[in-house]
Amino acid sequence: MLALLLVLVLSASAGAVAAVGVRQWPQADPARSASDAVEHQLTRWDRVRFFIRSRLDPATATGLALTVALFAVVVAGTVMGVVVYMVRTNSGVVRIDQSVARWAIEQLHGFAFHALQILTMLGSTPAIIVLAVACAIYGWRQRHSMSIPVFLTLVVGGQALMSTLIKIAVDRVRPDIGPLGLLGTPSFPSGHSTAAAATFAALALVIGRKRSPMVRGVLAGVAVSMAVAVACSRVLLAVHWFSDVVSGLALGWTWFAVCAVAFGGRLLWYGAPVEAASSPRAPRRSAASRN
Repeated sequence: MLALLLVLVLSASAGAVAAVGVRQWPQADPARSASDAVEHQLTRWDRVRFFIRSRLDPATATGLALTVALFAVVVAGTVMGVVVYMVRTNSGVVRIDQSVARWAIEQLHGFAFHALQILTMLGSTPAIIVLAVACAIYGWRQRHSMSIPVFLTLVVGGQALMSTLIKIAVDRVRPDIGPLGLLGTPSFPSGHSTAAAATFAALALVIGRKRSPMVRGVLAGVAVSMAVAVACSRVLLAVHWFSDVVSGLALGWTWFAVCAVAFGGRLLWYGAPVEAASSPRAPRRSAASRN
């Protein structure tokens, strides 16, 4: 029962932090806020004024929002690169991985084992696809546009592709001390954790459109809680190392952020963040009202 209590505490704590953050920052559009802030700071210098204005041009294919998203990818990639280096050199985080795995296997018995098996299925490929398809249908019925189905397809398909490619490149061996035995696929990063982080965040964003900050906060909290719970289950079942699931969460949330920025946050329309950031306040409200 200690293992389940740990999952509950960690997932609830992470979800509470996310919920409070979104509730306290009601304008938490990952594209609009980034574009506004960067434009305000950089356009004060004449030499970069033209560059910024061109990046804010709605006709520009990527826009400033995607530039900011690319920076997030670089940061996440650097962090994962450091973890991979430690794995290759058997140093740093590897010792933590081994200690956590030994502790986890001691807690894995009886009801806890079966409960974790059920919980971990929420990050499986069939579950993720079913949830994404259901949400895509919901989004299409709300807007009668393919923008939300395309958004969810990019989130789910993109995270799966990146996770698989990294697994092949790193080729880390999974733990072999758990009751499920040694699985034949590579361990780093955790595919379940990556999928849960990206997909549940995307579901919360789609469902939270046009809702109050309080509701969006609750949805964000639930999304983060579910992703952390799935990640914990992978470690406690000894099918992944601790650093695998942490990296998986980072990868999933980063990819979700990239897709959310590209589709304008809650606007969920490709190119909308750039157009909104480059327009005066009155037209900006009008653009939001169209959705």
